[in-house]
Amino acid sequence: MNFLGIGLPEIVLVLIIAIIVLGPQRLPGAAVQIARAIRQLRGYATGVTAQMRAELEGLTKEYEQVRKELQEFRQAVGKDATSITEDVNRILQESQPMIQPSAQPPTENRPPEGEATP
Repeated sequence: MNFLGIGLPEIVLVLIIAIIVLGPQRLPGAAVQIARAIRQLRGYATGVTAQMRAELEGLTKEYEQVRKELQEFRQAVGKDATSITEDVNRILQESQPMIQPSAQPPTENRPPEGEATP
């Protein structure tokens, strides 16, 4: 048995010192007071634990709500980006036949190489 670094020999030593200091008449009263203090500390610890769990539960709900909203936003942005990309690709494919002929320079009005333009 080891509680907070205190083993059985240390506990026996503390009890012997308590009997010597308090005496056999006052020792039961001191034990009752120590038991009350331990009970109160446990009550405080239980209350604090319950309060912290309630707070964490509320924070967890808020976190899940924000996470859900962020996921919905990501999906909406992804859909919009996909839609825009599809539109741009479609427009580029539709305009490709118009761009190809205009990309080549006209040969009729072009002066031969080496001649100055008027």
